[in-house]
Amino acid sequence: MDKIKKILNILTIVMVVITLVIFGLFLFGGNVPNQLYTTPVYTGTLLTWCYILGVIAIILALIFPLINLFTRPKQAVKSFIGLGVIFIIILIAYALSDGTPLKIPGYNGPDNVPSRLIMTDTLIYAMYFLLGGALIAIIGTGIYRKFKSY
Repeated sequence: MDKIKKILNILTIVMVVITLVIFGLFLFGGNVPNQLYTTPVYTGTLLTWCYILGVIAIILALIFPLINLFTRPKQAVKSFIGLGVIFIIILIAYALSDGTPLKIPGYNGPDNVPSRLIMTDTLIYAMYFLLGGALIAIIGTGIYRKFKSY
């Protein structure tokens, strides 16, 4: 068990270092010349790294409840409830999303289509809901601990 923790700690440190290096390149690596708007050179690299981290997170979020299903069945039920709540949040975010093409002067690219706009809106709304839930949990936990100590 200690070996696994050590490996996970090393892996976490490596991922944080890679993230900091890529973010530093994004901020200080210069801009693409002759662009209408300021465009950092390493935008694609940063986005690719974010996609990789997101895919890893999704895979782990799906694998660990399945592992717990066999090792700790009662905890697995809680994990599946958590996944269900996230699924419901994504469904609500999808229902709120709008696919109306945007009127962007000077842009004729392929990303201003309803499917891409709905996906983007869904992700943004889901992040808003999850951020709000995290803030409520932080404040609620602080209040709970204050009252629990009395």
